[in-house]
Amino acid sequence: MTLERGDWEEPACCFTLGPRGEEVRLEEGKPKASQVIEELDRLLGMDKTQEAAACLEARLLEAETAGDWALQVTILNEMMGLYRSTGEREKGLWSVKKGLALLGEHGLTQTVSGGTTYMNAATTMKAFGKAREAIPCYEHAFRVYGRNLSPGDYRFGSLFNNMALAYEDEGDYKRAEAYYKRALAIMEGLRPGSILELALTWINLAVLYEKWGQEEEIDRCLAQAAEGFHSNEVAHDAYYAFNCRKSAATFGHFGYFRLDRELTEEAERIYAAARRESGKYEG
Repeated sequence: MTLERGDWEEPACCFTLGPRGEEVRLEEGKPKASQVIEELDRLLGMDKTQEAAACLEARLLEAETAGDWALQVTILNEMMGLYRSTGEREKGLWSVKKGLALLGEHGLTQTVSGGTTYMNAATTMKAFGKAREAIPCYEHAFRVYGRNLSPGDYRFGSLFNNMALAYEDEGDYKRAEAYYKRALAIMEGLRPGSILELALTWINLAVLYEKWGQEEEIDRCLAQAAEGFHSNEVAHDAYYAFNCRKSAATFGHFGYFRLDRELTEEAERIYAAARRESGKYEG
């Protein structure tokens, strides 16, 4: 029932190399990476996960044939998130192994993009029962981010939230709580754009407190989460729909049945509208 934004959307890791071997931003690099992500987002926005997986697999084969290793890393990052959401353990762990190997081969383990890949890899390992193996990868990402990013960068919020999930899986509830609180502090500084991420972290905290036997904290956390989902500042887009669907069962588990139904229905409405809109153009 725990939630993580990485199930849906990876932090940006779409990079290529400039003329001197330096990393450059996506918009300055190869358009193929942008095209792949746009195609993936379009399919996921219509809840077409099988088509999205087929798209990524085809694009990876094209990138391998072309010898475009940077595009391969971008696609593998997206695969990690998608295979987590679909529960495909073998493919997910394969994408981790291949992605990290490519970083090592091309000397990018100490870059921000490399750190993000390590975080995505760790989150995938954790999702498939390898939390203990994931923690060193999270720590690597933390060191890389610490050398290259400001302390309030949004990527630290994602990292701390995912580290908390790993420590929770390992039964270290006190450390997990500390990392959730660090994630909340980062996200509070990024409002209003981080409202939904705050809501998801509050849900994760509620689940943690149930495991920890601190039931008195659960309703407070869920009230904060519900406030985020109901905020007028949150766009009701495909990302919102995905997290509505994921969150609904957790609210239901804690007895918030009306909110469970509300979020489920809103997710289906958003996905159906996206499919209708796409049909207009495809027809």
